[in-house]
This record gives sequence, structure tokens and C-alpha cells, in this order.
Amino acid sequence: MQIQHGGNIHQIAKQDGLKPEEIIDFSANLNFLGPPPLICEKIREKTAMIQYYPEANSTYLKSLIAEDHQLQAAQVLVGNGAADLIYQLLTVLSPRKVLIVEPTFSEYEAAANSCGADIKHFYLNPAANFELDLEQLISYFKEIDLLFICNPNNPTSQLWQSENLQTVLAAAAAEDIYLVIDEAFNDFLAEPEENSLLRYLAEYKNLFILKSLTKLYAIPGLRLGYLLGTAELLTKISAARDLWTVNYFAQLAGEIIFKRPTEIKNYLAESRKKLADYRQQFYQALKKFKQLKVYQPAANFIFLKLESTDHSVIELQQKLAANGILIRNCSNFPGLNKNYFRLAVRSKSENEILIAKLNKLLS
Repeated sequence: MQIQHGGNIHQIAKQDGLKPEEIIDFSANLNFLGPPPLICEKIREKTAMIQYYPEANSTYLKSLIAEDHQLQAAQVLVGNGAADLIYQLLTVLSPRKVLIVEPTFSEYEAAANSCGADIKHFYLNPAANFELDLEQLISYFKEIDLLFICNPNNPTSQLWQSENLQTVLAAAAAEDIYLVIDEAFNDFLAEPEENSLLRYLAEYKNLFILKSLTKLYAIPGLRLGYLLGTAELLTKISAARDLWTVNYFAQLAGEIIFKRPTEIKNYLAESRKKLADYRQQFYQALKKFKQLKVYQPAANFIFLKLESTDHSVIELQQKLAANGILIRNCSNFPGLNKNYFRLAVRSKSENEILIAKLNKLLS
């Protein structure tokens, strides 16, 4: 299986004779504000620390995350991005049969393959706007021992209500099925706590929650995520992995984030406010194209289908790339065809640039 992701600006820059900084990247679902200035400032101040090992097992950062979520430190595992933790989790759990709600993040399938699991796919129905059919999903539970769900889902940008997912969680617990909920985009929401399954961790021992700091804080080059779950199983994972899986600067960024200084609080407030405004403006502008079916977004990206046109998504992708604009072709997501693509919500001016280019290309 060949894994593809968004954000490959270096390849596109080389291919089209551009500098990376000349590219507007709508393919990667990152905060368009860029990293918090405070994090960049502190990293510059601490460059001499590269001569030392990072703290083993990110102990201090774990304690800050645990305090923030009102958990024990043993219920937190910090990793080199959320994808890193997916592989570590499945290595220890060793599931035999894994169910993945598709289309979704490709690393779930790759991680399941890496541990030799049989993989089943539950395909969301395009005719039903990719809504989650709870009854049909639960009907698969006699055949599996681990389930992946992404919420909000990537690439469809749908948010499934936590009450509905609690129904899935309870049904999974009754069948001794592990439920892994990926909440990488949850913190972009106006009310992330309301839409998280965090409040069910104490009640359900089969629940694992993945969190990413890469997306909201725009630090993919540092790689930082964490996993929440039972102390017993996370302790097993911790014992079976490298002590220094998280580098010093990623730990430093995480510590700044979870100490919640005023600069970080202001950054979060600005991010959520601007995202909500720009997402709605972008969504409404895209809906004006008769050639596009635009799905209602909940996260910081918009899912689209190209229809009623002679163009293909790959042609659109290539033409935009030649103009320094990168979009995410979604044809490699299971359950999708060549007509689907995804756009990150960026700044108002950048969104307007893309709309102007689409007006020329789709007219």
C-alpha cells in the first residue's frame, strides 16, 4: 500500500520550478496562522540544547497534559506525532481483525497491516452525504476486535456527535472491542470538550483517544501528538518503545502549549475565531460553482466533489500547482473516486486567490 498525504510542497516546488515559500498549500490541514510566535522564540533561545538528550518518556510534558485533562500521568503517552502512536498502539494490542470507517486517514490501515491484522472497511455512503449509519456499523462488531473512527473525519470534515459515538463505544465494550477515536482536528472546534469522548475514559477501558498538536499549532516539522487511555496498556506501550521518541524541541513546544500562557490562549482564541469566519466565507464562495458539490465542513478543511465538467481533479490539481497552489486529490482514499478533493481553510486573502483561479479554470 502506497501512502500519500498532503503538504508535499518540496516535490511540487521542484516539479514546477517554484520556491517552497511561493506555494499556497491548501493540501495540508494546518492552522493557516502558522506556529505560535512564542514557540518559535523559545526554540531559538534553546538551540544549544541539541547537545543533550531530550527527557526520557517526555515525563514533564505527560504530567502537564494529564493535569490539563484531569487524568493520571500514566494515562498519557506522548509520541512523535499521532501517526507514530497509532503504530505503537497496534503493536502492543496486536488486533486480529480491524474495522476502519472509510474514507479516512490512511495510517490506520498501514498500521493494521504492519501488525498482520485482517482489515475490514466500513464505507460511508456518498448518496447519504457520508453520514455515519450507527446501526449498520454496529452490525459488524461480531467480526472485529478493534475499530478506528476519526472525528472530525479526514477528509470529509464531518463531525459526529459524541452521544452517537458513545452508543458505538458502549456496543464495542460489550463485544470486547477496542475503539480508537482520532481527535486530531477536534481542537479546531469552537467547543472541543463538548465534542470529545474524553469524559468517557474513566468508564470505558476499551477506549483510546488520539490527539495531535501538529495541526492546530502548525508544527508538522516537530511532530507531536499524544494518546489517552488506560494506564495499564499505555504503560505496556511505553515499556516497549524508545525512551527518546520525542525530540527536545517538540517537548519544549508541548510544555509551552500546556502551561497555557496568555500568548497561547490568545493564539487559540484568534485561531478559532478566524477559522470559523474564513471557513464560512470560503464555503459559501465554493458553493457558487455549479461544477462543485461542497460538503458542509466542521473542521479546518472542506471536502468537495468535482462534477458537471469536462475537467478531472488531477487536471485541476496540476493546473493549480503550476500556479503555485496545492490541493489534496482524494482519489487514493478508500471509498472515493477520482472526482473528490479537499481544501484546507487558509487566510481570507489566500482563499480569495484560490476562488479567483477556480473562476478561470472552471468557467
